[in-house]
Amino acid sequence: MKSRHSKWLSLVFIFILATQSLVTGTAFAADEISKLVLNKNELALQVGDTANLTATAIFVSGSTENATVKTDWNSGSTDVASVYAGVVTAKKEGKAVITATYMGKTVIVNVDVSKKVKSLTKDKQSLALRLNATDQVKITAFYDDGTSEDVTSKADYTVDTSSIVTVTNGLVKGQNPGSATITIKYMNQSLTLPVDVEVVRRIDAVKSSISLLLNGTEPIVLNATYPDGTNADVSAKAVWTTDKPNVADVINGSVKGYGVGTANLTATYGTKSTTVKVDVDSTLKLTLDQPNVLMKKNAIKDLKLEATYIDSATPVNFTDRAEWASSDEDIVQVTKGKLTAISIGEATIYAKYGDKVVTANVDVEVPRRLVVSTDLLSMQVGQVLPALTLTATYADGTSDNTIADSATWSVDNDAVAFVSKGLVKAYKSGEATVTAKYGGKTTTTKVEVDIPTTIKASKKAVNLQKGGSDKVTLTAYFKDNRELDVTSLAEWTTSSKDIAEARGGEITGVSTGTATITGKYGTRTTSIQVSVGVLKSLTVSQEKLVMKKGDSVTLTAEAIYTDDTKNSNAAADVIWTSSNLKVATVDGGKVKAIASGETTLSAQLDSKTVTISVTVDMASDLSANVANLVFDLNETRSIVLTATDASGAARTVTNEAEWKSSSSTIALVSKGVVTPVSRGKATITATYGGKSVTIPVEIGVIQTLVADKSFIVTKSGDQVQVKLTATLADGSTKDVTETATWKVMSYKLGTVTDGLFTATGSGKTTITGSFGGKMVAIPVEIDSLKYLKTDVVKIELQEGKTAKIEALATYTDGSEEDVTKPALWTSSNIMIADVKDGIIRATGKGTARITVTYSNMRTTVQVTVTK
Repeated sequence: MKSRHSKWLSLVFIFILATQSLVTGTAFAADEISKLVLNKNELALQVGDTANLTATAIFVSGSTENATVKTDWNSGSTDVASVYAGVVTAKKEGKAVITATYMGKTVIVNVDVSKKVKSLTKDKQSLALRLNATDQVKITAFYDDGTSEDVTSKADYTVDTSSIVTVTNGLVKGQNPGSATITIKYMNQSLTLPVDVEVVRRIDAVKSSISLLLNGTEPIVLNATYPDGTNADVSAKAVWTTDKPNVADVINGSVKGYGVGTANLTATYGTKSTTVKVDVDSTLKLTLDQPNVLMKKNAIKDLKLEATYIDSATPVNFTDRAEWASSDEDIVQVTKGKLTAISIGEATIYAKYGDKVVTANVDVEVPRRLVVSTDLLSMQVGQVLPALTLTATYADGTSDNTIADSATWSVDNDAVAFVSKGLVKAYKSGEATVTAKYGGKTTTTKVEVDIPTTIKASKKAVNLQKGGSDKVTLTAYFKDNRELDVTSLAEWTTSSKDIAEARGGEITGVSTGTATITGKYGTRTTSIQVSVGVLKSLTVSQEKLVMKKGDSVTLTAEAIYTDDTKNSNAAADVIWTSSNLKVATVDGGKVKAIASGETTLSAQLDSKTVTISVTVDMASDLSANVANLVFDLNETRSIVLTATDASGAARTVTNEAEWKSSSSTIALVSKGVVTPVSRGKATITATYGGKSVTIPVEIGVIQTLVADKSFIVTKSGDQVQVKLTATLADGSTKDVTETATWKVMSYKLGTVTDGLFTATGSGKTTITGSFGGKMVAIPVEIDSLKYLKTDVVKIELQEGKTAKIEALATYTDGSEEDVTKPALWTSSNIMIADVKDGIIRATGKGTARITVTYSNMRTTVQVTVTK
């Protein structure tokens, strides 16, 4: 029976297997794999790196499947590279073969594992080449296992400007003048190498200015100075530009004048530029007959302008032909040389003809000095003194003492005094300052109302017995030689009510002891020393102490008074002092030794004083093993200190001495070890046994700090890079542009970061770069105008008509810009002519002056309106 049952089960099992085989065979026939594809066939890894491999199955039917997880992954060298679910991990340097198998298809991946690169180095930090010259750079790789390798031929090189330099296996060649940066890459590390080709230190024109006749020519010599000190004429090689090609230009190293005027020729060679000014058949000079003019308010004066030509020594009157302008028309106005003084102040008058401008300084009643008749008034309450006299002295030496009524008077404390046109009245006791202002000048007078210069007591010291009393009077002395008994008016106080009291100058002894009585009147005080029970003698338990650092001794004191009172515990009442608290301190008679040295203790009670000499760990000589220290940051130095006692025995006291640095921001010192903090100079002081030794220290001191630009002229929105170079104490130089501290004096005009200045406004400012205690200041001009003019200076319009005027700004670099829209337009009389954005509208008959202002310069247009 059992045998038949087993046979039946076997048949069922065979049936199931046959059925599964039939089904499986059908599936393989329907989805037969065509091939297995991996995303990579080769891998290059460093030790510790990982990489992901993916496997894609492509079937005969054309369908695909991501079979990464289902694939069987194996590594032929698991100690070199292991693999799990397609993730390859590099173990050690060597080669391995990864096998991927899925549905009978197998694909291999070759894996090359190299050592991990920790860092790259180059044997040259920068290169300076001449044209067509070459230089070899060596690149070294340092691996994690501590080994290194020359990888110069293995590294990849890229150049940001291939027209300037080329590089092959580290061999750099200069192609054209300029600067470029080479990026060097190997494995996961990279370096940069700055290269300068034919970069000159400076270029200089032999002549910075040239005068030519119309159509005249003149050769020009341009000297280039290279870093090695050699020179060469590069006038023909340089790139020349001109701001006015219709006036002058450079062709083949010669300057030629094409038209009358002044032009600026700029030569650029490599990264350096220089400018040559060329004058072509223009006026030699303009002169004003009065460069400095003194005027009274509402006065009128005439200026005369003369022009002198190169070909004629006889000046020509150009007063009516020039363009005239005032820096402040609220102070002085000018029309064809005629000056009109409007108000007190200073202004500059500009006369322009062609491209030349001359100026005259105008002073309208501006005092050079303002003096008040007295700088101190001593007054009594309710007193009124004669008015103060105010004298103004002008630039021509004349003076005026009648300006008190025109000046502005003020007082800082009107509760004490009042002032009007120099007249001062005293209200109450106190102090005040009277100020007078006129023409921009200021002068002051101090006022004291019932303020004594001093107060004095009839007695400086009072000795009383317990219950006794004495009378003291108090006298106040004033600057006007007045004396006043203020005993009853003064405020009386005592330092101890238990010992002595004072009322209205009457001093009463309460109990034995000492106290200080103070009398106060106004802002002055005086003191009277009071002794109750007069001291006959004071004795201290010891006259001399010899101590060691850290020891303490308690002294006792005994006081005997004339009334036979004896105080054997007077130490608490005695005033104890030490002449040198660094050596020993004393409090209530307890003496504590602090450090080696000598001091004198004083015990004072009333008029008696007892002194005690104290010595602590004294030495007869102290010396250091070095006289000075010179080193750089990231280093330390040690100083050994030796003390010699009176017997001649010497011992090392480095750890016991007191060490100090004159500047903890430069160097720190602890037990003789000097640690640098920053660059600079400091002094290390060691003190022991009453002796001191000083050692000068110099840490990475910067000798000089130089910027590559001494002056910047730019426009709003532009950027200018400044390079900062520091020369160290050993003569080496260092580019500190990015580590220096940069500042702009006016944040409204621009910003500076790592030497890169960005102009954001118009005006003048200064940028500073600071490093190692040195600072370089560079003046900056932004949108600085040379002059401002309009296309017309006079115009006639009929009422109701309009006209358009254009404003042209010329900058100091010679560029020009139409500023009609951004300029400010104003009219002296809008009832005659109104203006907006250069468009003038005639509103009524008469004459008006249109003023256009831009970047702190202004010019005017005269408008005549007729019916």
